[in-house]
Amino acid sequence: MRPPQTTSPSLDLPSLAVHALWWAWFPAFVLSWNHLTWTGRAAMLVAGWAVLFWNYAVLHNHMHVPIAKPAALKWGVSRTLGLSCGFPYRGYYLFHFNHHKYNDGPGDWGRRQPGEGAVRYVLRNALQPWFWPWAIVGNVWRAAKTRTQRLELVLDFVVVDGTLLGLVFWEPALGLSLFALWLVGQVSIFWLNLAAHYESDSTRRDSLAVTSTSRFYNFFFFNAGYHQAHHFWPQVPWQHLPTATQELAASARVRPTLQTSLSPINPLWVAKVIRGYSAEPCDRQTESTITSGTPSAVT
Repeated sequence: MRPPQTTSPSLDLPSLAVHALWWAWFPAFVLSWNHLTWTGRAAMLVAGWAVLFWNYAVLHNHMHVPIAKPAALKWGVSRTLGLSCGFPYRGYYLFHFNHHKYNDGPGDWGRRQPGEGAVRYVLRNALQPWFWPWAIVGNVWRAAKTRTQRLELVLDFVVVDGTLLGLVFWEPALGLSLFALWLVGQVSIFWLNLAAHYESDSTRRDSLAVTSTSRFYNFFFFNAGYHQAHHFWPQVPWQHLPTATQELAASARVRPTLQTSLSPINPLWVAKVIRGYSAEPCDRQTESTITSGTPSAVT
């Protein structure tokens, strides 16, 4: 099937508004730290987690279809979106498009390992890049095919790690609190990936991901629930994913057993995924479904 003909705005204002929340929260968090009680600091961290989680939806969409198309603005937003989630942008970009290449099957750097439960999966993916990063750093470095991408990769590590180290040296409690916030946020992000691919099958074009029709989740998280359509046509803008899902369903490319009205953050869905991935062997995905006709990434 050919992807639907779609267009996206030069400036995705809803997405930019969500990112603006981080620009309001981050300076306030840093500048108010020494003036707040520990209760106030905890409240700022909870607000920061919510802002991070929401900004991840924007970061994800921006990697596929830029939320700001003018080149200079796109470049700047890429850096700050990465910083908002604690990800070196170009590194996470390469990691994410490896995921789209292999659809959670063999070759996907972040796929669930055999016998790995849900809790270990999210902790491993969140902690590994920080505490034993050599394999993943090597993977993203080799995947950076151009000099520009490698320069961006280095820059983005400097931006994220430099910001963190600077805050730790300036005010240790502040820097370590930000680091803890990033870790909790990244655990939440990897949970989304696990839930969005629960019982998916990389060998079947109708089973690449779960489709969540939750109105709440799709309204606030830019149609992230339509994940089967997103994996089938990664370059379709988020505004058009519901229509793309209807087109796929009409051609029997959305498996009914991989549809749910629950969101990935609904406690019922969380409990189901944790029970289903309770350290049982992971053998559903056996090969990549990537084809020459599958859209890849924007640059």
